[in-house]
Amino acid sequence: MPERDALVSMRRYTRLTLLSTVPVVAMTPTLATFSNGASVWRSLPLLAGLVVLVPVHWKRIARAIETPMEIPPGRPSVVTLVVSSVLMVYGYVYADPGNVLWVVLPAMSITELQFGRTPAESWRRSLWSAVVFGAVVGGIAALSPFGSDNPLPATAITVFLLLVFPFGELIGLRQWRIAIELDQARRDAAELGATRERLRLAEDLHDILGHALEVVSLKSELATRLGKVDPDRAHAEMAEVQKLARGALQDVRELAQGRPQTDLDTELAGARTLLASAGIDCAVDVEEAHQRHSELFGRVLREAVTNLLRHADTRRCWITVRPAALTVVNDGVTDTPPRGDGTGLASLARRVREAGGEFTAGPGERPGTFEVSAVLA
Repeated sequence: MPERDALVSMRRYTRLTLLSTVPVVAMTPTLATFSNGASVWRSLPLLAGLVVLVPVHWKRIARAIETPMEIPPGRPSVVTLVVSSVLMVYGYVYADPGNVLWVVLPAMSITELQFGRTPAESWRRSLWSAVVFGAVVGGIAALSPFGSDNPLPATAITVFLLLVFPFGELIGLRQWRIAIELDQARRDAAELGATRERLRLAEDLHDILGHALEVVSLKSELATRLGKVDPDRAHAEMAEVQKLARGALQDVRELAQGRPQTDLDTELAGARTLLASAGIDCAVDVEEAHQRHSELFGRVLREAVTNLLRHADTRRCWITVRPAALTVVNDGVTDTPPRGDGTGLASLARRVREAGGEFTAGPGERPGTFEVSAVLA
Protein backbone atom coordinates (compact mmCIF):
# COMPACT_ATOMS: atom_id res chain seq x y z
CA MET A 1 0.00 0.00 0.00
CA PRO A 2 1.28 3.55 -0.72
CA GLU A 3 0.64 4.62 2.90
CA ARG A 4 2.72 1.77 4.28
CA ASP A 5 5.51 2.47 1.76
CA ALA A 6 5.56 6.11 2.90
CA LEU A 7 5.76 5.00 6.52
CA VAL A 8 8.67 2.67 5.76
CA SER A 9 10.45 5.49 3.94
CA MET A 10 9.86 7.85 6.87
CA ARG A 11 11.28 5.29 9.28
CA ARG A 12 14.34 4.74 7.08
CA TYR A 13 14.90 8.49 6.77
CA THR A 14 14.60 8.98 10.54
CA ARG A 15 17.08 6.21 11.29
CA LEU A 16 19.56 7.48 8.71
CA THR A 17 19.33 11.08 9.89
CA LEU A 18 19.56 10.53 13.63
CA LEU A 19 21.91 7.56 13.80
CA SER A 20 24.42 9.15 11.42
CA THR A 21 24.31 12.47 13.29
CA VAL A 22 25.24 11.01 16.68
CA PRO A 23 28.88 10.00 15.91
CA VAL A 24 29.44 13.11 13.77
CA VAL A 25 28.40 15.48 16.57
CA ALA A 26 30.31 13.45 19.17
CA MET A 27 33.53 13.81 17.17
CA THR A 28 33.33 17.62 17.25
CA PRO A 29 34.75 18.16 20.77
CA THR A 30 37.48 15.55 20.08
CA LEU A 31 38.67 17.38 16.99
CA ALA A 32 38.56 20.68 18.86
CA THR A 33 40.61 19.22 21.72
CA PHE A 34 43.39 17.92 19.49
CA SER A 35 43.31 21.13 17.46
CA ASN A 36 44.01 23.01 20.67
CA GLY A 37 47.12 20.85 21.29
CA ALA A 38 45.76 19.15 24.39
CA SER A 39 47.71 16.31 25.95
CA VAL A 40 46.77 12.88 24.65
CA TRP A 41 47.24 11.30 28.08
CA ARG A 42 45.00 13.85 29.75
CA SER A 43 42.40 13.31 27.02
CA LEU A 44 42.26 9.50 27.44
CA PRO A 45 39.35 9.60 29.95
CA LEU A 46 37.41 11.76 27.49
CA LEU A 47 38.11 9.40 24.61
CA ALA A 48 37.13 6.41 26.74
CA GLY A 49 33.92 8.20 27.66
CA LEU A 50 33.17 8.78 23.98
CA VAL A 51 33.82 5.11 23.15
CA VAL A 52 31.30 4.04 25.81
CA LEU A 53 28.68 6.82 25.81
CA VAL A 54 28.25 7.32 22.07
CA PRO A 55 27.35 3.66 21.32
CA VAL A 56 25.00 3.64 24.34
CA HIS A 57 23.25 6.76 23.09
CA TRP A 58 23.21 5.40 19.52
CA LYS A 59 21.50 2.22 20.77
CA ARG A 60 18.93 4.17 22.78
CA ILE A 61 18.12 6.36 19.78
CA ALA A 62 17.62 3.22 17.67
CA ARG A 63 15.31 1.77 20.32
CA ALA A 64 13.34 5.02 20.48
CA ILE A 65 12.80 4.79 16.71
CA GLU A 66 11.64 1.17 16.97
CA THR A 67 9.21 1.90 19.83
CA PRO A 68 8.30 5.60 19.50
CA MET A 69 5.15 5.32 21.65
CA GLU A 70 7.01 3.89 24.62
CA ILE A 71 8.58 5.90 27.46
CA PRO A 72 11.82 4.11 28.40
CA PRO A 73 13.02 3.95 32.02
CA GLY A 74 14.97 7.04 32.98
CA ARG A 75 17.40 5.53 35.49
CA PRO A 76 20.04 4.37 32.93
CA SER A 77 20.05 7.83 31.35
CA VAL A 78 20.46 9.46 34.76
CA VAL A 79 23.54 7.30 35.37
CA THR A 80 25.09 8.26 32.05
CA LEU A 81 24.15 11.91 32.70
CA VAL A 82 26.19 11.89 35.91
CA VAL A 83 29.16 10.20 34.24
CA SER A 84 29.06 12.49 31.19
CA SER A 85 28.76 15.59 33.41
CA VAL A 86 31.88 14.59 35.34
CA LEU A 87 33.74 14.05 32.06
CA MET A 88 32.58 17.42 30.77
CA VAL A 89 33.93 19.20 33.85
CA TYR A 90 37.15 17.18 33.67
CA GLY A 91 37.71 18.14 30.05
CA TYR A 92 36.75 21.79 30.61
CA VAL A 93 39.01 22.22 33.66
CA TYR A 94 41.95 19.86 33.12
CA ALA A 95 42.21 17.97 29.80
CA ASP A 96 41.37 20.86 27.47
CA PRO A 97 40.76 23.99 29.55
CA GLY A 98 38.07 26.24 28.17
CA ASN A 99 36.69 23.75 25.60
CA VAL A 100 32.93 23.85 26.30
CA LEU A 101 32.12 21.56 23.36
CA TRP A 102 32.38 18.56 25.68
CA VAL A 103 28.92 19.57 26.89
CA VAL A 104 27.58 17.37 24.07
CA LEU A 105 28.26 14.38 26.34
CA PRO A 106 25.62 15.29 28.96
CA ALA A 107 23.43 16.64 26.16
CA MET A 108 23.01 13.07 24.86
CA SER A 109 21.68 11.88 28.23
CA ILE A 110 19.45 14.93 28.58
CA THR A 111 17.92 14.05 25.20
CA GLU A 112 17.26 10.48 26.33
CA LEU A 113 15.37 11.73 29.38
CA GLN A 114 12.91 13.50 27.06
CA PHE A 115 11.96 10.40 25.03
CA GLY A 116 8.21 9.95 24.96
CA ARG A 117 7.51 13.27 26.69
CA THR A 118 5.13 15.91 25.42
CA PRO A 119 6.69 18.83 23.50
CA ALA A 120 5.94 21.29 26.29
CA GLU A 121 7.37 19.02 28.97
CA SER A 122 10.53 18.15 27.02
CA TRP A 123 11.14 21.81 26.14
CA ARG A 124 10.75 22.83 29.78
CA ARG A 125 13.16 20.14 31.00
CA SER A 126 15.73 20.94 28.31
CA LEU A 127 15.57 24.63 29.19
CA TRP A 128 16.14 23.95 32.88
CA SER A 129 19.06 21.64 32.04
CA ALA A 130 20.59 24.31 29.81
CA VAL A 131 20.26 26.93 32.53
CA VAL A 132 21.83 24.68 35.18
CA PHE A 133 24.76 23.59 33.01
CA GLY A 134 25.24 27.13 31.75
CA ALA A 135 25.48 28.37 35.31
CA VAL A 136 28.00 25.65 36.19
CA VAL A 137 30.20 26.37 33.18
CA GLY A 138 29.95 30.12 33.75
CA GLY A 139 30.95 29.69 37.40
CA ILE A 140 33.91 27.51 36.50
CA ALA A 141 35.01 29.99 33.82
CA ALA A 142 34.84 32.85 36.30
CA LEU A 143 36.63 31.10 39.18
CA SER A 144 39.18 28.79 37.54
CA PRO A 145 42.74 29.92 36.77
CA PHE A 146 42.08 29.95 33.02
CA GLY A 147 38.89 31.97 33.49
CA SER A 148 38.34 35.44 32.19
CA ASP A 149 36.64 38.59 33.30
CA ASN A 150 33.75 37.77 30.97
CA PRO A 151 32.43 34.17 31.36
CA LEU A 152 29.36 34.95 29.25
CA PRO A 153 30.68 33.43 25.97
CA ALA A 154 31.28 30.02 27.56
CA THR A 155 27.88 30.17 29.27
CA ALA A 156 26.11 31.18 26.06
CA ILE A 157 27.76 28.39 24.04
CA THR A 158 26.84 25.83 26.71
CA VAL A 159 23.21 26.91 26.81
CA PHE A 160 23.05 26.98 23.02
CA LEU A 161 24.45 23.45 22.62
CA LEU A 162 22.18 22.04 25.32
CA LEU A 163 19.16 23.48 23.55
CA VAL A 164 20.10 22.76 19.94
CA PHE A 165 21.43 19.20 20.28
CA PRO A 166 18.42 17.74 22.14
CA PHE A 167 16.05 19.77 19.96
CA GLY A 168 17.54 18.34 16.76
CA GLU A 169 17.19 14.74 17.92
CA LEU A 170 13.81 15.17 19.58
CA ILE A 171 12.27 16.90 16.57
CA GLY A 172 13.28 13.96 14.38
CA LEU A 173 11.84 11.46 16.85
CA ARG A 174 8.68 13.54 17.26
CA GLN A 175 8.10 13.64 13.51
CA TRP A 176 8.44 9.87 13.40
CA ARG A 177 6.06 9.50 16.33
CA ILE A 178 3.50 11.77 14.65
CA ALA A 179 3.75 9.68 11.49
CA ILE A 180 3.02 6.54 13.55
CA GLU A 181 0.08 8.23 15.26
CA LEU A 182 -1.35 9.43 11.94
CA ASP A 183 -1.02 5.95 10.46
CA GLN A 184 -2.76 4.45 13.48
CA ALA A 185 -5.49 7.09 13.27
CA ARG A 186 -5.98 6.30 9.59
CA ARG A 187 -6.32 2.60 10.33
CA ASP A 188 -8.69 3.28 13.23
CA ALA A 189 -10.82 5.49 10.99
CA ALA A 190 -10.94 2.79 8.31
CA GLU A 191 -11.90 0.18 10.91
CA LEU A 192 -14.54 2.48 12.38
CA GLY A 193 -15.96 3.11 8.91
CA ALA A 194 -16.14 -0.63 8.25
CA THR A 195 -17.83 -1.18 11.63
CA ARG A 196 -20.39 1.53 10.93
CA GLU A 197 -21.09 0.01 7.53
CA ARG A 198 -21.59 -3.42 9.11
CA LEU A 199 -23.99 -1.91 11.65
CA ARG A 200 -25.90 -0.12 8.91
CA LEU A 201 -26.14 -3.35 6.92
CA ALA A 202 -27.30 -5.24 10.02
CA GLU A 203 -29.99 -2.63 10.70
CA ASP A 204 -31.19 -2.74 7.09
CA LEU A 205 -31.31 -6.54 7.16
CA HIS A 206 -33.28 -6.37 10.41
CA ASP A 207 -35.75 -3.95 8.84
CA ILE A 208 -36.19 -6.03 5.68
CA LEU A 209 -36.12 -9.59 6.98
CA GLY A 210 -37.77 -8.90 10.33
CA HIS A 211 -40.81 -7.40 8.68
CA ALA A 212 -40.94 -9.96 5.86
CA LEU A 213 -40.60 -12.97 8.14
CA GLU A 214 -43.23 -11.63 10.54
CA VAL A 215 -45.68 -11.17 7.65
CA VAL A 216 -44.84 -14.60 6.19
CA SER A 217 -45.41 -16.19 9.59
CA LEU A 218 -48.74 -14.42 10.01
CA LYS A 219 -50.02 -15.31 6.56
CA SER A 220 -48.80 -18.90 6.80
CA GLU A 221 -50.66 -19.30 10.08
CA LEU A 222 -53.76 -17.77 8.51
CA ALA A 223 -53.52 -20.09 5.48
CA THR A 224 -53.21 -23.08 7.79
CA ARG A 225 -56.41 -22.13 9.62
CA LEU A 226 -58.25 -21.53 6.34
CA GLY A 227 -57.04 -24.72 4.69
CA LYS A 228 -60.17 -26.72 5.57
CA VAL A 229 -62.86 -24.03 5.71
CA ASP A 230 -61.84 -21.86 2.74
CA PRO A 231 -59.29 -23.56 0.48
CA ASP A 232 -59.42 -20.84 -2.14
CA ARG A 233 -58.54 -18.10 0.32
CA ALA A 234 -55.88 -20.30 1.88
CA HIS A 235 -54.38 -20.77 -1.57
CA ALA A 236 -54.47 -17.03 -2.13
CA GLU A 237 -52.72 -16.41 1.20
CA MET A 238 -49.97 -18.89 0.32
CA ALA A 239 -49.55 -17.20 -3.04
CA GLU A 240 -49.16 -13.94 -1.13
CA VAL A 241 -46.56 -15.61 1.09
CA GLN A 242 -44.61 -16.63 -1.99
CA LYS A 243 -44.83 -13.11 -3.34
CA LEU A 244 -43.62 -11.65 -0.04
CA ALA A 245 -40.70 -14.07 0.10
CA ARG A 246 -39.63 -13.12 -3.41
CA GLY A 247 -40.01 -9.44 -2.55
CA ALA A 248 -37.83 -9.86 0.54
CA LEU A 249 -35.22 -11.66 -1.55
CA GLN A 250 -35.24 -8.79 -4.03
CA ASP A 251 -34.89 -6.27 -1.19
CA VAL A 252 -31.87 -8.16 0.16
CA ARG A 253 -30.29 -8.16 -3.30
CA GLU A 254 -30.83 -4.41 -3.61
CA LEU A 255 -29.34 -3.94 -0.16
CA ALA A 256 -26.26 -5.96 -1.14
CA GLN A 257 -25.91 -3.78 -4.24
CA GLY A 258 -26.13 -0.61 -2.12
CA ARG A 259 -29.50 0.59 -3.39
CA PRO A 260 -32.21 -0.43 -0.90
CA GLN A 261 -35.63 1.01 -1.77
CA THR A 262 -38.12 2.08 0.90
CA ASP A 263 -41.08 4.30 0.09
CA LEU A 264 -43.84 5.59 2.37
CA ASP A 265 -46.61 5.12 -0.18
CA THR A 266 -45.55 1.52 -0.82
CA GLU A 267 -45.31 0.78 2.89
CA LEU A 268 -48.74 2.33 3.51
CA ALA A 269 -50.34 0.15 0.86
CA GLY A 270 -48.59 -2.91 2.23
CA ALA A 271 -49.58 -2.06 5.81
CA ARG A 272 -53.25 -1.67 4.83
CA THR A 273 -53.29 -5.06 3.08
CA LEU A 274 -51.38 -6.82 5.83
CA LEU A 275 -53.44 -5.43 8.71
CA ALA A 276 -56.67 -6.20 6.89
CA SER A 277 -55.62 -9.82 6.33
CA ALA A 278 -54.77 -10.05 10.03
CA GLY A 279 -58.24 -8.80 10.96
CA ILE A 280 -56.98 -5.49 12.31
CA ASP A 281 -59.09 -2.40 11.73
CA CYS A 282 -56.71 0.28 10.45
CA ALA A 283 -57.62 3.97 10.24
CA VAL A 284 -55.27 5.94 8.00
CA ASP A 285 -55.18 9.73 8.00
CA VAL A 286 -52.71 10.98 5.38
CA GLU A 287 -51.67 14.44 4.36
CA GLU A 288 -49.08 14.65 1.64
CA ALA A 289 -45.72 13.97 3.24
CA HIS A 290 -42.59 15.82 2.22
CA GLN A 291 -40.92 13.74 -0.45
CA ARG A 292 -37.50 13.84 1.20
CA HIS A 293 -38.98 12.19 4.31
CA SER A 294 -40.61 9.35 2.38
CA GLU A 295 -37.78 6.85 2.79
CA LEU A 296 -37.35 7.41 6.52
CA PHE A 297 -41.09 7.47 7.25
CA GLY A 298 -41.41 4.23 5.27
CA ARG A 299 -38.86 2.59 7.57
CA VAL A 300 -40.65 3.87 10.67
CA LEU A 301 -44.02 2.60 9.46
CA ARG A 302 -42.66 -0.81 8.55
CA GLU A 303 -41.01 -1.29 11.94
CA ALA A 304 -44.08 -0.04 13.80
CA VAL A 305 -46.38 -2.49 11.94
CA THR A 306 -43.94 -5.34 12.57
CA ASN A 307 -43.89 -4.55 16.30
CA LEU A 308 -47.66 -4.34 16.70
CA LEU A 309 -48.03 -7.72 15.01
CA ARG A 310 -45.29 -9.28 17.10
CA HIS A 311 -45.80 -7.76 20.54
CA ALA A 312 -49.49 -6.91 20.89
CA ASP A 313 -52.93 -8.45 20.49
CA THR A 314 -53.94 -5.61 18.20
CA ARG A 315 -57.53 -5.04 17.09
CA ARG A 316 -57.31 -1.41 15.99
CA CYS A 317 -54.53 0.70 14.56
CA TRP A 318 -54.32 4.41 13.75
CA ILE A 319 -51.78 5.71 11.24
CA THR A 320 -51.38 9.48 10.89
CA VAL A 321 -49.14 11.03 8.27
CA ARG A 322 -48.35 14.73 8.16
CA PRO A 323 -45.79 16.58 6.01
CA ALA A 324 -43.12 16.29 8.71
CA ALA A 325 -44.59 13.75 11.16
CA LEU A 326 -45.68 10.12 11.29
CA THR A 327 -47.58 8.50 14.15
CA VAL A 328 -48.63 4.86 14.51
CA VAL A 329 -50.88 3.91 17.46
CA ASN A 330 -52.20 0.43 18.22
CA ASP A 331 -54.28 -1.09 20.97
CA GLY A 332 -54.08 -4.54 22.54
CA VAL A 333 -50.94 -3.73 24.53
CA THR A 334 -50.12 -6.28 27.24
CA ASP A 335 -49.34 -5.40 30.85
CA THR A 336 -45.66 -5.17 29.92
CA PRO A 337 -45.70 -3.17 26.71
CA PRO A 338 -42.66 -3.28 24.45
CA ARG A 339 -40.16 -0.60 25.26
CA GLY A 340 -38.43 1.58 22.73
CA ASP A 341 -35.00 0.05 23.30
CA GLY A 342 -35.17 -2.92 20.92
CA THR A 343 -32.83 -3.25 17.99
CA GLY A 344 -35.32 -2.03 15.39
CA LEU A 345 -36.69 0.90 17.35
CA ALA A 346 -33.24 1.86 18.60
CA SER A 347 -31.88 2.01 15.06
CA LEU A 348 -34.90 4.05 13.97
CA ALA A 349 -34.38 6.47 16.84
CA ARG A 350 -30.76 6.95 15.75
CA ARG A 351 -31.73 7.48 12.11
CA VAL A 352 -34.38 10.05 13.02
CA ARG A 353 -32.01 11.93 15.32
CA GLU A 354 -29.34 11.98 12.60
CA ALA A 355 -31.96 13.50 10.29
CA GLY A 356 -32.52 16.28 12.85
CA GLY A 357 -35.84 14.95 14.17
CA GLU A 358 -37.35 13.43 17.30
CA PHE A 359 -38.39 9.81 17.77
CA THR A 360 -40.55 8.41 20.57
CA ALA A 361 -41.90 4.93 21.23
CA GLY A 362 -43.97 4.15 24.33
CA PRO A 363 -47.43 4.03 25.88
CA GLY A 364 -49.94 6.19 24.03
CA GLU A 365 -52.39 8.72 25.42
CA ARG A 366 -55.25 6.22 25.28
CA PRO A 367 -55.12 3.46 27.90
CA GLY A 368 -53.80 0.16 26.58
CA THR A 369 -52.20 1.67 23.46
CA PHE A 370 -48.67 1.92 22.18
CA GLU A 371 -47.48 4.87 20.08
CA VAL A 372 -44.56 5.23 17.70
CA SER A 373 -43.90 8.77 16.53
CA ALA A 374 -41.31 10.40 14.27
CA VAL A 375 -41.19 14.18 13.82
CA LEU A 376 -38.77 15.76 11.37
CA ALA A 377 -37.87 19.37 10.74
